[in-house]
Amino acid sequence: MPIEGFDFKAFAKNLAEQVGPALPADIPDADKQYIINIVHNFCYMAGEALANDTTINFNADQACIVTQFIGEWAFHKAIDLIRSHIDPQFRDGIMQKIAFTVFEIAKTAIIKNMAQSDMIAVVEFHVKKAYTEALDELKNRGVLTEDQVKEAQSHSNIDEMAQQAAETEQMQQATAQAAGAQNAGDEYVNQVSDNKILKLASFAIVLRHLPPEKREGLLQKFNPQDAQILRDYISMDDLEHKLDPNVVSKCLSEIKKTLPEPKKLNTNRIYQRLYNIVKNSDISKISNIIGKERQAVKNFVSAASSGGKNSDITPRIADIICTHLEEKLTR
Repeated sequence: MPIEGFDFKAFAKNLAEQVGPALPADIPDADKQYIINIVHNFCYMAGEALANDTTINFNADQACIVTQFIGEWAFHKAIDLIRSHIDPQFRDGIMQKIAFTVFEIAKTAIIKNMAQSDMIAVVEFHVKKAYTEALDELKNRGVLTEDQVKEAQSHSNIDEMAQQAAETEQMQQATAQAAGAQNAGDEYVNQVSDNKILKLASFAIVLRHLPPEKREGLLQKFNPQDAQILRDYISMDDLEHKLDPNVVSKCLSEIKKTLPEPKKLNTNRIYQRLYNIVKNSDISKISNIIGKERQAVKNFVSAASSGGKNSDITPRIADIICTHLEEKLTR
């Protein structure tokens, strides 16, 4: 007899209607319709089979769970197949194998009264297994190459959506924390994008590990509002564990791309620059400036007075020494 309160026709239609807005932008329009249709058809058939199955005694909620599992996995794996460029004539066979697997495993999980988290895990395990088996079967028939199988296995829309959801949540948390930070300025924080807030929080992790003087020097290069947000994050307890490491890594990589490339240093010009500094300056002042420096630095500056070069000093360090001397000598 039909399951009381379970209208499988309406439920299948409702699930299919949710597919369109959730489809990724990179899916072609023709394939979008394919995904909508296959979700509707599989959910309709699953719901009908449950409603007519006299060997089980499911209630409406249990029937909905099984049907929704099928709809969700049909959605994700159809996207994976399309992104893998699997020939349309082979998609239905793979999808049918997945749908049947979900139907049987989800039913069994409910009959065994599994916890929802366990049910989700066991269904996912068997879906991946069925997907791999279907691909291997096509490879063994000579329909797919090894590279095509690897390509198909490399796509996982469900994992991509989970990652995007995690990143969105991280951004929202970072925004909320920044909005509540003291002295950050509510009006300014509200104008800052979630992505910028997350980048500031990620950069704050780097700043936390720098010496105070170096950190303050970098903070002074930011506008006052951003610098204050950075300071708030730097002082935040357990900041590293409040942000997803993958999101932090992504943000820092994006920040790195915006940084200017290190300038190439001409060694001869640097030594000539140092020679001119020493030649045109009071040697006693130079001696006072480098008096507390390491012996290697003293030797380097002394050698420059006679036009010599010290190979133990790298060009970048030599450039820093020159800049330091110029700043000190002009005061």
